[in-house]
Amino acid sequence: MTVRLFYVDESFDDRKFCLSAIGIRHTEWRECFARVRQHRTILKLDHGIFLRKEIHAHEFVSGRGRIADRVIGKHDRSRIFAGLLGLVAQLPNVMVINICLDVPGRKNVQLDAWDRLMNRIERSMVAFEERELPLRRTLVSALPESIQDETRQKIELRLNHYRSRAMIFADEGREAEITKALRKMSVFNPIPSRIGDWGDGTKAKNIPVERVIEDPVFKQSHQSYFIQLADAVAFALLKREVEPTPRVKRYGIDRMFDVAVAGVCFKAASPKDPLGIVRK
Repeated sequence: MTVRLFYVDESFDDRKFCLSAIGIRHTEWRECFARVRQHRTILKLDHGIFLRKEIHAHEFVSGRGRIADRVIGKHDRSRIFAGLLGLVAQLPNVMVINICLDVPGRKNVQLDAWDRLMNRIERSMVAFEERELPLRRTLVSALPESIQDETRQKIELRLNHYRSRAMIFADEGREAEITKALRKMSVFNPIPSRIGDWGDGTKAKNIPVERVIEDPVFKQSHQSYFIQLADAVAFALLKREVEPTPRVKRYGIDRMFDVAVAGVCFKAASPKDPLGIVRK
């Protein structure tokens, strides 16, 4: 079984709500963590940034908070922030799913964003299975006839045992409400047809979320480098999507998402968007 660990955080204002998820394969988790830890160690050596101090994107870029043993100017902070985004893009086999919804007119934009995210994660896990299993069956059919039936059956069983699953790790905040909503999605999750009809006269079909293991694990963001990176991605996406202030424009923060993260955005999440950003 292949498991992807998704680290999720949000960034928003009164116009846009952005939710970003960094997906890492369980087989690469240790390597990814080692790279992030090394990056933080370099930031400690070069800029005095404390290893255990949370880098919260909004506060960091704005120049607030005592995060290092010395003063770090806004220009240097913007370059450090760009480096964090670049770090995300360099993680092995990483995938980033992004949601960006308009805030006005929504009763609960946060839960709407989580709904979109969970459905994209579920659909992605299904797509991975649909892509991988035929390849494995082809390998079984190519086995030499000289292989004994019992051995062939064992090989076939192992190859066809592939299942793609996901686990969710997120920043603390409204845990009970989010968990309740996601539990409901594992039982009742009506999905409207893209063409208005599923072929049987119904406009929506119940497709439960089945490939996400357990409830989301909520952690304080200062305890997880990966959640801090998800926060950085969500903040960069927000600054991409709203009219930049003079300061944001001066340091190029509104362009950093495209420059650093575009290459690892999971474009299949929303094929109509060039970067796969889910907007509805």
